[in-house]
Amino acid sequence: MNLRLRICAVLGVFVSVTAAFVLALLWTYGVLLPGVVGGTIVYLQYGAVEFDPLRLPVSWTTALVLIGGFLAAQTYYGYRRVLSGTRGDAGDADHAVARTVRRLAMTADVPEPDVRVVAAEAASCYTVGRLTDATIVVTTGLVEALDADELEAVLAHEIAHVANRDVTLMTITTLFLEIADRAYHAALLARRALSDPGELSDGGRIALYWFLPLVVLTSVFVAPIFWVFPTIADWATRTLSQSREFAADAAAARITGTPMALASALVTLAETTGTPETDLRTAKIRALCIIPTDPVTGDETTSLPEIRRPGDETNRRANVTSWLEATTPSGPVDADSAETHPPVELRVRRLAEMAAELEVES
Repeated sequence: MNLRLRICAVLGVFVSVTAAFVLALLWTYGVLLPGVVGGTIVYLQYGAVEFDPLRLPVSWTTALVLIGGFLAAQTYYGYRRVLSGTRGDAGDADHAVARTVRRLAMTADVPEPDVRVVAAEAASCYTVGRLTDATIVVTTGLVEALDADELEAVLAHEIAHVANRDVTLMTITTLFLEIADRAYHAALLARRALSDPGELSDGGRIALYWFLPLVVLTSVFVAPIFWVFPTIADWATRTLSQSREFAADAAAARITGTPMALASALVTLAETTGTPETDLRTAKIRALCIIPTDPVTGDETTSLPEIRRPGDETNRRANVTSWLEATTPSGPVDADSAETHPPVELRVRRLAEMAAELEVES
C-alpha cells in the first residue's frame, strides 16, 4: 500500500472512530443507562421489561449533524489547544526565521504560515493548523543548535506538512486522542475512588457526592465501551504520524535540494534532545513535533540567537555517516513517544539515499 492510500485509510479509520465515539455517547447516556435504570424499576414492579438496544435517542439526521459539529469543533479548538502554551505577542516580526519560512512557502506554493519563535532552551519545532491557516512554532534552542542550511531544512520539513495538508489532520487526531483518553479516565471515576481516593480531584469528589449512582453505572456499563476509543485513536495517530514524517522528509529534501542538511539536523536533534517526561494525555501532542519531544511553552520573542553559517557539505556527510555507523541511540525512545515517529536512523538513511541519488543525477 503506497503512502497516500495508507494515509487515506488511516484517516477513514479516524473519521469512523470519531463518529462511533459520538454515537456511543448518545447511546450510552440516552439509551443504555436509562434502559438499565428504567428497565430495572419496571422489572421489579411488573416482572417483565421491553428494551430496544439498537435504537438511538435522536434521529440519524441529528446524529450526523452532531458528528459533523464534533469534527468542526476539533478543528477549531485543536488548533487553539496546542498553541495555548505559547503566547504570541511579537506582532508582525520580520526576523530571519520568518523570512526563511516566507521564501519556502513561496517555493512550495502554499499560503505563508504564521511563525512563533519561543524563548526556550529545548531544540524543538512543530506545526499546527486548521483549514484556513497554520502556525510554525520554533524555539530559540533550535536556532542555536543548527546551522543555516539545517535550520532551513527543518523549516522546509514543516512547510511540507502544510503542503501535504496533514497539519490539520494531525492537530485534530491528537486532540481526539486526548478527548477519548479523558473520557475513558472520567468513566473510571468510581473505580479510582475505591483504589486511590487520595488522588481524586475536587471535581471528582463533587461528582461522587452529587451523582454517585450515575458515576457507579458509568464505571460499570460505560467504561468498557469507552476503553476501545483511546486504543484505536492511539493506533491511528501513531500510524498517521509515522507516514507523514517520511513524506515531509522527502518533500523538504526536494524543496531545499539538500537532503543531507535535514539528515544532519535530525542527527543533531536526536543527540541533544532528552527523553520527555510528561503526562500520558499531553504526550500525544509530541506527534506534531519533528522528533518526539514535549510541547514547547513560553513567550514569543524577536530576539533570535545568531544563526550559524552553513557547514561544509563534505563534513556534514561524514558526520552523518559516522553517526549511522555508531551505536548512538536516536534520541528520545521511551515506550510512549517513540512510536509516534519512525526511528531517526531510518529517516536519516532514507535522506542519505536521496542525497546519493541526486549526486548521480547531477
